Amino acid sequence: MSASKEEIAALIVNYFSSIVEKKEISEDSADSLNVAMDCISEAFGFEREAVSDILERSEFKGQNLTDMLNSASKASESNKKDDAENVEVNIPEDDAETKAEAEDLKMQGNKAMANKDYELAINKYTEAIKILPTNAIYYANRAAAHSSLKEYEEAVKDAESAISIDPSYFRGYSRLGFAKYAQGKPEEALEAYKKVLDIEGDNATEAMKRDYESAKKKVEQSLNLEKTVPEQSRDADANASQGAGVGGLPDLGSLLGGGLGGLMNNPQLMQAAQKMMSNPGAMQNIQKMMQDPSIRQMAEGFASGGGTPNLSDLMSNPALRNMAGNLFGGSDTPSTEGAPDNENKQ
Repeated sequence: MSASKEEIAALIVNYFSSIVEKKEISEDSADSLNVAMDCISEAFGFEREAVSDILERSEFKGQNLTDMLNSASKASESNKKDDAENVEVNIPEDDAETKAEAEDLKMQGNKAMANKDYELAINKYTEAIKILPTNAIYYANRAAAHSSLKEYEEAVKDAESAISIDPSYFRGYSRLGFAKYAQGKPEEALEAYKKVLDIEGDNATEAMKRDYESAKKKVEQSLNLEKTVPEQSRDADANASQGAGVGGLPDLGSLLGGGLGGLMNNPQLMQAAQKMMSNPGAMQNIQKMMQDPSIRQMAEGFASGGGTPNLSDLMSNPALRNMAGNLFGGSDTPSTEGAPDNENKQ
């Protein structure tokens, strides 16, 4: 039985009256509502004083408008909850078929993986994901296929998707660890493999533990290398500093024997050496002159520690004077021997 117009009008007047009595609005607004109540009661043919009696006789059973609206709201929420529970419990038949189709595609992908047909496996897993994009297993399997093709960036994305869908699914972290390790990021791989061990706990397999230890060892090697490289660099710089000659010249003392080390402080010799090194044909002349038995014997004598003679004694040696003339008194024209042919020559 539906409510009459008079009963609905009485319900509204009753609501306005309660607002005025509780002084929930200003006096000016209260005056406006009083006018509205008079107009409504007159329009529907009842006195304002009879509102309570009308509501008691109606199907509202004395309820006011506020109580009725609150009851309706609670009933609506309850119905929504019941509907949601029914969806969880009573899965439609077509949804079950859809899941079965996705599972079949996953199995086809697994078979392709076993046959090492990784491209086909990726396609099958992708089709399964399109049907059921909330299944973490499909993403983890596709990550494995991408890794098999060395597509590690794609493998990382799929592994992270699997983790996002189901943070408790250990294979998502396992796939991520493998891809990160292959990318040369052992620290991130170690973090992922540690998560696998945390999730599995006592159920962790030996393979899981080996993956973790492999990543850990790689991280330790990386840290040791970072410590070693700066030390090697400093040692190399020190050796280069000790081995270099004055003014950036080669270590001539080492070239001709340790006995000549003191000559490096002789200004005359250094000036002559600089002139020699500016001549592109100098090293070629040295190689030719070192074939002279007397010069080779002199150099061997210096190298054996026979003492460091002064410059005048050295220049009195005919062989050395001849070598100096060849090195420092020749033409300044660069040698063209060994120059490349013209690239445009026919």
